Amino acid sequence: MRRVAESHAGQLAGMDHQLKSVGSLKEKLKQQMAVKNKTLEEAVAGVNDALRYSVVLDPQDFTAGLRGVLASLDDQGHVRVKLNNLFAKHQPAFKAVNVTMRSPEGALWEIQFHTPDTFRLKEQFHDLYKHSYALQLQGAPLTDQREVQAPAQDAFRLVPSPPECDDIDDWEEENVPALAMKAAAFKSQPNNRKDAAKFRAGVSSTPQV
Repeated sequence: MRRVAESHAGQLAGMDHQLKSVGSLKEKLKQQMAVKNKTLEEAVAGVNDALRYSVVLDPQDFTAGLRGVLASLDDQGHVRVKLNNLFAKHQPAFKAVNVTMRSPEGALWEIQFHTPDTFRLKEQFHDLYKHSYALQLQGAPLTDQREVQAPAQDAFRLVPSPPECDDIDDWEEENVPALAMKAAAFKSQPNNRKDAAKFRAGVSSTPQV
């Protein structure tokens, strides 16, 4: 993954948090089951960030670099499942482009695209995000969650979007991504039971480095 990022003017960051901790995974599963009424197997199969990477790109290189990285991963057989452009959201407490990928073996993983400023703020507000997530898990009112997130919202409001970033649209699988350098060859849905078993065993596929 480092080689892919660097070939498109990007740098990997936050490698200490590349693998989600067991405690964090447990909290996420609790949240999915309590808030979204999922079964344990549904929650396990939907975990998309047990393995996650952060790619930092300079603003002027951001959009082209993101396209290039995703095209390279397409060539390796990693299928894009979902893209969420948080730069385009109204008053977010976090800015990045989050992309969920599916490995050739069917395991989900996540890549976040940042500018230097957004990655710095992400690290700065790490504890705030954990507090907000805990409130959500407890079923706290949205007003309480927003109050906790307010300092992050104020900080991210001052960070401009990279040039042409607004052209990157949200999408989910079965939509052909408009930002692709070439058409992606989407594969059929994997068996959720296999995904669940892989995550229970702690197995995550890794893109080539």
